[in-house]
Amino acid sequence: MIAALGVLAVFLVSAVLMYRRIMPAIIAVPVMAVAMALVAGVPWPQIGEIVTGGAVALAPVYATVIFGALLARVTLDTGIARSLVNIAAEYGGESPLVVALVLCAVVALLFTSLSGLGAIIMVGSIVLPIMMTTGVPRVVAATLFLMAFALGFIFNLTNWRFYTQLFGVVPAQMTHYALLLAAIDALALIVYALISFARERDYATWAVRLDDEGPQAPRIPAIALITPLLPLVLYFALHLDPTIAFILAAVFGAIVTRGYRAIETLIAAAIRGVEDVAPAVLLFIGIGMLLTATRTPQFTAALGPLVHGWASNPLAYVAIFGLGSPLVLYRGPLNPFGVGIAVFTVLLSTHALPPVVLVAAVMAVVQVQNVCDPTNTANVWVANFTGTPIDTISKRTLPYQVAVATLAALVTVIATTQLFGVRAFALLASPALAASEGLYAPAQAAQRIAVDSDGSALAAEASQAVLADLQRAPWSAFAWHGDPNASDCSAKPFAAYVFVSAATFRLSEGTDLDIGLRLEDCGGWIVDEWHDHATSPGAPTTTQAQALASEGAARLVAWAASDPRSASLFARGLALAPSEAPGYLYTLFKTIDGNMRAYVRAGGPAYDAGLRTGDVIEKLDGRFWWEYGTYQTEQRVYDGKPHTLEIQRGTRTLDIALSGNAP
Repeated sequence: MIAALGVLAVFLVSAVLMYRRIMPAIIAVPVMAVAMALVAGVPWPQIGEIVTGGAVALAPVYATVIFGALLARVTLDTGIARSLVNIAAEYGGESPLVVALVLCAVVALLFTSLSGLGAIIMVGSIVLPIMMTTGVPRVVAATLFLMAFALGFIFNLTNWRFYTQLFGVVPAQMTHYALLLAAIDALALIVYALISFARERDYATWAVRLDDEGPQAPRIPAIALITPLLPLVLYFALHLDPTIAFILAAVFGAIVTRGYRAIETLIAAAIRGVEDVAPAVLLFIGIGMLLTATRTPQFTAALGPLVHGWASNPLAYVAIFGLGSPLVLYRGPLNPFGVGIAVFTVLLSTHALPPVVLVAAVMAVVQVQNVCDPTNTANVWVANFTGTPIDTISKRTLPYQVAVATLAALVTVIATTQLFGVRAFALLASPALAASEGLYAPAQAAQRIAVDSDGSALAAEASQAVLADLQRAPWSAFAWHGDPNASDCSAKPFAAYVFVSAATFRLSEGTDLDIGLRLEDCGGWIVDEWHDHATSPGAPTTTQAQALASEGAARLVAWAASDPRSASLFARGLALAPSEAPGYLYTLFKTIDGNMRAYVRAGGPAYDAGLRTGDVIEKLDGRFWWEYGTYQTEQRVYDGKPHTLEIQRGTRTLDIALSGNAP
């Protein structure tokens, strides 16, 4: 508890320093990473690993940021952005409301690819004068521009690379939620525009004619106008890496607009682009250090108990990430690009919520931060350019953006399985799941651990070391041989099962011995796995095998002390965090032979329905699974609705009906 309080104290001091603008985030975040690690009990020699390893932990993210800036500069410097805006203004008609909404659509489109203050300045310098000369009030123009920017930024590939790299999610998991969030955000923008135009009478009078506003856009080929959209197509449709998507789009834009001067354009854009995003790159380096620090066992052990229980409560989720989203302002405790990154990395490292549900929370609160935060450089520039007090921007937009975040949080809670294919909130679980017969180990099996091996001589010796190391209160370890996945838990003599394996590999340095420990629950559901290895010039010895096994056992003990699921595992035979209810307890996966197979937890609801590990999936709801696609099939079976699987088990073809009682 002392370590936890110390970490929280570092967090609060860092928050105050950033809030008072005494220390910028690019300095405060790495300092916070080192200070929190030391307070949590991380040994001093490992601090260097946090700094050096953390500095490159998010290298793919800031590589994407840099090449995204390259595309942004190409789009701006070649006149593509100006041409898009001018076309929108021309076809917007004479109604200020229509012009404003059309320009907002263009701004949103541009910022799916553009990022950085440079892009804000260049696009804003074009869009804002057009809005104000057509009669859009200054304060309305300023706020609508920022809301449109935030709308487009939902799909910005730089952000998506950050989400996938930091949280370990895949784009397909986020797509449905992103589309829904964008629809909510767009609705808020339209409602705000309608109300503002109905109430606002302080219409803008720009000092010069629009035709005199700076240099005219160069004539560019119509095909060049698709440049800002290319990264989205390449990323979402063709599944290219976002960095490659940005590079290809930048090269395309430069070639079709500048021809033989394309190389010169790209070089200039690259240099200016790096200047635009240098602060963001430094911030991501600091975030990488903080992420590395929170993944240490000491950090997890210190803060893990503090974040569990409330995190899986749906009311707490909505209250914190929806109604409490103003805490994102002033680099506050929910700001993922400020002190709040500590909150999200702790929730991630302690498994308090599924990673994709954490991403949903980040995306929700960022809608408030991108529009309402007075500390944003974008907000400062827009306020100065339009002559609007920056606090006025915050006050006018905050109710709308908080409503967006709150609705997004509500949707996440209500439709978690439909959107993400996972369950996260214990209070919404179906009672049918907990009632599955054989789901839990009998009372007499509590704190008993079965230890098995692969049958090899080295593994057998290693398992003896594991048995000795796990004989500690309150556990009782004993040798057992069998497959825990072959039957449910109703008659199992153990709550947890450890499988010890041994493998050798010939290397130029000698023979490498790998000793693996796989921890499973009483129904054969894999909980975690550890491998330790050593290389020797001769044949591996039993002493080496036992030493490596003891290292693995020590890591299992450390896991039990830090992971909140361990108490339930050793007491009841099912690894659940506090307040968490059982989930689906089966999964589908594609094997090397091209088949889709099932992995089923014995005693779970799918097991009770007749599905077994190793069953070959042929059809889902009457259609071959490949008609949906691999990931789509895996996600579809988790949507909480009844489904029928046609499976092949040996020579038999069976139909398995899965009920809609999933969480």
